[in-house]
Amino acid sequence: MGTRIKSSILVLSGILFGIAGTSVASQLGSGVFTDVPYGMYYDEAIGELNSLGIINGYDSGKFGPDDYVTRGQIAVLMKRLRDEINEVQVSQSTSSQERQQARAAAASALAASVTSQTDDTETTDDTDVSDTSDTSDTSDTSDDDIEPPNTNTAGLVRFTINKYSVDENEGVATISVVRTGGNRGAITVDYVVTDGTAKSGEDYELTSGTIRFADRETSSTFIINIIDDEVAEEDQTVNITLGDPSGGAQLTTPSAAELTIKDNEEGEEEQGDKLIEFSALEYQASEAGGSIDILVERIGDSSAKATVKYSTNNGTASNSNYEPTSGSLTFNAGEIRTSFSITLKDNQNINGNKTVNLSLSEPGGGVLGSNKSVVLTIMDDEVTSFGSGSIKFSRLNYEALESKEEAVIEVSRVGGTDGIVTVGYSTDGGTAVATQDYTVTSGTLTFRTGESKKSFVIPLVNDDLNDSGEKVNLKLLNPTGGAVLISPTAATLEIQ
Repeated sequence: MGTRIKSSILVLSGILFGIAGTSVASQLGSGVFTDVPYGMYYDEAIGELNSLGIINGYDSGKFGPDDYVTRGQIAVLMKRLRDEINEVQVSQSTSSQERQQARAAAASALAASVTSQTDDTETTDDTDVSDTSDTSDTSDTSDDDIEPPNTNTAGLVRFTINKYSVDENEGVATISVVRTGGNRGAITVDYVVTDGTAKSGEDYELTSGTIRFADRETSSTFIINIIDDEVAEEDQTVNITLGDPSGGAQLTTPSAAELTIKDNEEGEEEQGDKLIEFSALEYQASEAGGSIDILVERIGDSSAKATVKYSTNNGTASNSNYEPTSGSLTFNAGEIRTSFSITLKDNQNINGNKTVNLSLSEPGGGVLGSNKSVVLTIMDDEVTSFGSGSIKFSRLNYEALESKEEAVIEVSRVGGTDGIVTVGYSTDGGTAVATQDYTVTSGTLTFRTGESKKSFVIPLVNDDLNDSGEKVNLKLLNPTGGAVLISPTAATLEIQ
């Protein structure tokens, strides 16, 4: 038998000596450390020695059952074992002869076991004990990973790991807390759960409480209820903290942990047909109007619930012109439009039109469309009349790249946005060839109250021909709702 094997027998025999005179509550290592397989031959041994405070794992909550051990770590291990034996010797009346017999029997049994298991893989006799020290140079485990001896018999309390995770549709997350380095007496420790990126009441149920460990008890759990919504969103986090230990126990690391709630809805890349955006490119309202409702739409699949956040920010306007607002909008299944309101403040001053920036963010159940940031213009009623308005092309000439495969044409409503008005639009020939360069397009734009700029799209044909510069004629027609057309009512699209 090689020297290294003999050294292992000495170490393990020392552990058995201590256990021979000690009675501990049953505990499995797999219930404490995430990398100890349940039912493995060392599962019970790791659990018992950990409950006695003789061995500890890493701060990550792992034990490293296959890691190498250094001579320095063995020294710490044996010191803890010696302290445990001394305590047992003081508290128990076992005779010296009985202890010696127990130790001799344990050492003899262990030596026979190790010899039989290593006959086929005998280590050569010229292996020096110092090799153990040499191999520690390449070990993942450093001396610093072994905690110093703990004299607190009530124990140290911590989470098993500092990062937990749970799938949103699992319903509950089970959080494990362990008591190490001592297990004498009853102790308690409080836990508190707070928002990270997750929101209580939306993503999980807010909770807090107290964990109670009975005498010799070394592990416990509590649960966090998870809310499974139908909104596709990023993974969300919850913060968990231990505090206020009692009964002589102390906190050790990690006493703070993070729970990640993994979303189970489809990802953003699968939601290209679920757009959420403002209903218009621009909005206008008279300062005397009192308020304006801003419409938000979703385009495409609306079969599931969706959410989006909105906010206002000063452009040239200040808080004296309107009341800033922000919040969250919810689309129920099948619902394609919803809105929020902005309160306007009228004054008697001639100070011109003012602008407010409107933004959408954090969509759930869809992705933001191109109209995610728009402008509201508050019209000064001292200098501007305000009615149903007039309609025109936003510009006389438009340009679009053929490679983009579409051209966006903007139409403006000026002089007022009261009431609902409509206007027709269509392509009207030109030097470009229909079906070869573009798709003939016609339709109707609807401007709701407050909406001052909208758009329609002309599909383009992306071919390999060098035919840039061809033009498509555009026209507006048939306004309704009291609106009138003003120049330009005709425009040109040049395809590049």
